[in-house]
Amino acid sequence: MAVDYYRVLGVDRSADAAEIKKAYRKLARKHHPDVNPDNPEAEKRFKEIQEAYAVLSDPDKRRQYDTFGRVDGAPDAGFDPFRRTGSSWRNAGGGFRVDVSDFGAPGGGFQDLGDLFGDLFGGRRAARAAGPRQGADQEVEVEVPFQEAVRGTTVTIPVQRQVQCGTCGGDGTTDGRACPGCRGSGVVVSTERLRVKVPEGVADGQRVRVAGKGTEGRGGAGAGDLFVRVKVRPHRFFTRQGDDVHTTVPVTFSEAYRGAEIEVGTIHGPVRAKVPPGTSSGRTFRLRGKGIRNTRTRAYGDHLYTVQIVVPKVMSPAGEEAARAVAELYQSNPREDLPTGL
Repeated sequence: MAVDYYRVLGVDRSADAAEIKKAYRKLARKHHPDVNPDNPEAEKRFKEIQEAYAVLSDPDKRRQYDTFGRVDGAPDAGFDPFRRTGSSWRNAGGGFRVDVSDFGAPGGGFQDLGDLFGDLFGGRRAARAAGPRQGADQEVEVEVPFQEAVRGTTVTIPVQRQVQCGTCGGDGTTDGRACPGCRGSGVVVSTERLRVKVPEGVADGQRVRVAGKGTEGRGGAGAGDLFVRVKVRPHRFFTRQGDDVHTTVPVTFSEAYRGAEIEVGTIHGPVRAKVPPGTSSGRTFRLRGKGIRNTRTRAYGDHLYTVQIVVPKVMSPAGEEAARAVAELYQSNPREDLPTGL
C-alpha cells in the first residue's frame, strides 16, 4: 500500500468506528492549521489525517481499501488532494469529501473547521493544542477588624478556582464526545477553603500573595497566584495615617492650664504622657515608636495624640465665679487675628 491510513491515525486495523473517530479528532486538533500557523509540516500532516479519516470512516471505502489497498479515485502520490469549499475540505480528484458535520456541529457543521475548538471546548479553540499555559492570577477581598490588621491574624476564606477536569484529564473529551464533567471545557470550578496569614501591620487595600492558588495551569504549566486584598474595618478611637496612629485625648481646663501627667491609650497599651502647662486645645504631641509596624521595613511608626479641652457641663454659681476669674487671665481677644469674612 502506498499509504497506511491506519498508521496515519495511529489505530489498529481492527479498530471500530468510535476508535477511529476519537483518534481523528485528537490528531485534527493537534495539527489543525489554525493551531500551527505558517507550519507547512503541520498542514501536510493535517491533510494526511483528513484523507485517512475520510476513507476509514466510510464503511464501503474502508472495505475497498482493506481489500485492494486503495480507494477508486484516490489521489496519486505527491498530488495535493484538498480544496477548501465552504464548510468542507473536498478532494480535487473527486475521490472523497469530508464535511465538518462529522464533528457533531449543531445545525449541520462549522463554518470553519477550526471552530470545532470553540464549540467542543468552551471557546478554548487553539489554546489547549498550543501547548502549556500559565494559570491566571485571581483576587479576593477579606475584611478584618482594625486590631487584627495591626497585630496580624489568620483568616479562612472560601476560594473558587478553575482546575483541570478530573474526568477527562483536561482533554475535554471522553469516548470521542464532549466530557460530561466539564462540558468540553477541560476545566471545572473547585471551591477550596484556604487559611491565609495576614501579616502584622497590613494596611487597608494592601494585598497578600498566596503563591500557586490562582487558576490551575494547562499542559503542565504552573498555576497562577491568589491575591487577597485586605479591607480594614475602621476603629472608633484609633485612626491610621501611614504607619502613624492618631487619637484625640480630652483634658480638663485645669490640666491644660496647670500642666498634668495623663494616661494615653495606644495600640501597644496605656502610656503615661505629660501635658505641659498652658497647653491649648488642638495641640498635638508625639509618642515615638508607638505606632504600627511597617510590613516591609519592620520599623514602627509613632502615636500622635491631640489635646482637646473639655468644658464642664454642670452650671453653678461657683463655676460662674471661676469662669470670670479665668477670663481675667486673657490679655487679648483670642480671635483678634481671625478674618471677619472673605
